[in-house]
Amino acid sequence: MKILYHHRTRATDAQKVHILEMVGAFRELGHEVTVASLVETENQSSEPDRDARGSRWKSLLRRIPFSMEVVQLGYNLFAIPWLLSKIRSSRPDFIYERYSLLNFSGVAAAALSARPIILEVNSPLAMEMSREKEIRTRRFAAWMERVICNHATKVVVVSGPLRRIMTQNGVEESKLCLMPNGVNPRRFAVHSGGALRESLGVGNRVAIGFVGWFKRWHGLELLMEAFLQSGLGRGQAVLLLLGDGPATVELKDYVVKLGLQNSVIFVGPVSHERIPAYLDIIDIAVQPAANEYSCPMKILEYMGLEKAIVAPRQENIEELLHHDGSALLFTPSDPESLARALVDLSTDSKLRAALGRSALRTIHARRLLWESNARKVVEMFQTGSAAPAQEYKAVRKA
Repeated sequence: MKILYHHRTRATDAQKVHILEMVGAFRELGHEVTVASLVETENQSSEPDRDARGSRWKSLLRRIPFSMEVVQLGYNLFAIPWLLSKIRSSRPDFIYERYSLLNFSGVAAAALSARPIILEVNSPLAMEMSREKEIRTRRFAAWMERVICNHATKVVVVSGPLRRIMTQNGVEESKLCLMPNGVNPRRFAVHSGGALRESLGVGNRVAIGFVGWFKRWHGLELLMEAFLQSGLGRGQAVLLLLGDGPATVELKDYVVKLGLQNSVIFVGPVSHERIPAYLDIIDIAVQPAANEYSCPMKILEYMGLEKAIVAPRQENIEELLHHDGSALLFTPSDPESLARALVDLSTDSKLRAALGRSALRTIHARRLLWESNARKVVEMFQTGSAAPAQEYKAVRKA
């Protein structure tokens, strides 16, 4: 099959991983994929420092009322004729698009060229960007989101709560297909982490790790407080923080304030290609917080690396993990609950190993793999059915 993959993103961090893994999985299955994007997606090496800094033009636009909406709507004026040109030259069987706010160019080009389009929605952007004060026209953005999704052939959503949010916004339920994110097992070859442990100063201590974006209220303050309450920082464990972001300076000051300088290590931004080597030395992988509708890719990667995982006990997380089965889940926003989970795992290596094995088995039992996702998308196009929506029940019951 011929597939036109369209996205309007900077292709950084998790976005880039998702895009490249899906494109690679389509090609592994023997399909021909043309990528339509304003940025180089496939041949550009990771630049973790650039990714961590964020977009400068977005910072500027946030200061000007309604400028974000105008710029994103303006993209369509260029993108519709551009996509029609891509369609004429590549002659795709269908279009696969990563949804972006106010971007109706994909569904418009699909309608004008009589091509099916499968839309991948990773978050309810009208709600999310309004929460983060990046846009001021939430009602208009929500209406556009509804119209765009209802004009797509099918809409892939990554979690049950996201599916519910989309239907509450008026997206036709028959359009929606639940398909959680995946992992690529080939990326997680065994690494030798002995030298890395020593270079970072971990030594024989239990390594508790977090990988992600350092932004205020993303749970890192909670993790610091729980780590302090656990008493593990007195010598039994070390906390490794991989990443960067706008809250880095504030977090470092907080570490000093708590007196944890000798047990909290800021590794800095790490390219996605090198993350498996760092995760290899982590004994306990922590997701301190998550929004209510995401399907955290880091959790899936932790599972693929057979890690003992600590994460908040909420609906979208429980679609992936089960408490005392494949992870220890704590009460969201409760540092005491998180501290207990950290102590339980830090003092029990057999429990860590058992949870890690169970997490890896879950990946394969539920086929939480990029290749499986690509296969489902192709089957969705071929049959025109919404069968993947049944995946929600399967994940919850497995």
